[in-house]
Amino acid sequence: MGPRVLIVEDEQIIAADLAAQLERAGYEVIGMAITGEEAVEIAGRMKPGIVLMDVRLAGAMGGPEAARLIQRQSGAAIIFITAYPGVFLREAQQLNPPGICLGKPFSWVQLEAALAAAGHLISGER
Repeated sequence: MGPRVLIVEDEQIIAADLAAQLERAGYEVIGMAITGEEAVEIAGRMKPGIVLMDVRLAGAMGGPEAARLIQRQSGAAIIFITAYPGVFLREAQQLNPPGICLGKPFSWVQLEAALAAAGHLISGER
């Protein structure tokens, strides 16, 4: 089984589709969250290696804030998913290791490349 992935996406159809694609590709989807608060709680319990994080979420906590908290507690690699990657790129670079930014809509090939890059980040290959 591949790295443990947490999906944080407030559109449940998109989250379910991502989960199905990831599982077919051999990743272990450990949970799905629609709010930043829920994502932090799940990540604290389940310790994901990779988090697919939408920037805009339901609830008070947005994706960037949730990503910082999750990364601090688990060291997970963050792949931000956003409709506005150019605007968001600076925020992603403030994480350690830096977040990867994937623009919506994206293809499976693009997601696969982002997952491979995230896998190198969590394995220490920089």
